[in-house]
Parts: sequence; C-alpha cells; structure tokens
Amino acid sequence: KPFDSAESVFEHLPGGGIRASINHELMSGMTIDQLIWWFHNIDKRTTFNGQDFCGTEIDCYKLWHPHDHVKVSWHKRLTNHEGQILPGSVIHIQERFGSFSINERTRVTQFDRAAFNFEMGILGVKIGHLLHLYEEVDLGVKYQTEMEIKCRLPIVGSFITWLACRFFAPEPKIRAWMIHNVEEVGESEKFIPQLYSDAMSRT
Repeated sequence: KPFDSAESVFEHLPGGGIRASINHELMSGMTIDQLIWWFHNIDKRTTFNGQDFCGTEIDCYKLWHPHDHVKVSWHKRLTNHEGQILPGSVIHIQERFGSFSINERTRVTQFDRAAFNFEMGILGVKIGHLLHLYEEVDLGVKYQTEMEIKCRLPIVGSFITWLACRFFAPEPKIRAWMIHNVEEVGESEKFIPQLYSDAMSRT
C-alpha cells in the first residue's frame, strides 16, 4: 500500500528524542487470531506463492515485504505451557529499507491480544520502544505502530538520546522505516489469512 494510505506523524520530542506514529489502513478481513498466529510463526517457511501452496519454499518473513526483508529468527524464544511467546524473548531482525540496513536484536516487552511490543537498547541501555497495537473490529483489524527513540535515564538520558538519534536512529532512517512499515503492514491481508487457514487445516 502507498504511504498515504496510513495516517502518520513524525515528532521531535521536548528535551530531545523522536517519535514516529502510524495509524494504518484497516487490515481488511483479518482477525486477531490470524495476526497472533502470524507473529508466532513469523520465522517459519512456506510454499505460498500468492495463489496456492505450490510455489518454491521461502521464508514467510519475505511475504511481509518481499523487497526489504532479509531474515528473522528468535535469538531467545521463551514460551509458556501453551507455546505462547513470553516477554523477555529476543528477536533478531535483518532487513533493508531505503539506504539503511538493519541487523539487530530486540527484546519483547508485551505480547498478547492487544499488543506486540519491543524494547530497543544499546549495550543494555534502553533507548526507545517499538509498539504494535491492534484491535479487531467488524471488517478487520485496526493496527497502529509507534517507534520512539528517547532514553529516560536521569542525568545521562539526554546525552544517550542525542547519541541514539545521531548514530543509531537518525531522522532519515526513521522516516525511511515509516514508509517500510506502511508497506509491510499493507501486505498482511494478502497472505496471513491464507497461511493461517492452511495451518489450521493441518492441525
């Protein structure tokens, strides 16, 4: 989907830091069950080719953004007795967007039927967050994303924020990510329901 299909806001925060918020166009025809299943199986492989399951086996992650996505894997996958991913799990993401390359690990802080959230850090210091918030409505799923870069530690927080915004997540990188995020979320309704239906038929 094009960038203007979503409502987006880029902000410079008081005292330093930046925040990018995106209210995506409705994920038409999707359910929370499908979305939760997708996040649990984001690191799997599939033969889905856009029409059926007779294609070449590929990483499911590439369906979410065939051009930008490289690889996703769980560096640490904590689960409960039902197999649900728990906070404290660490995901390893490799992707490219614009002129930027991402090869990072980020820690899950919340994963339930309302949100899939991450803490962003450098050398064990939290410098921000990435939030995925969702709600099922009559015609699909409402989906919002927020990335914030701001260290809230006392005394040194403003300096770490400056470093993070200068070297880790400068404004051009965040703006490029916003375009990437709208594009990947827009692909969700094109393949997640099919993968979910296929998986349920084999259980």
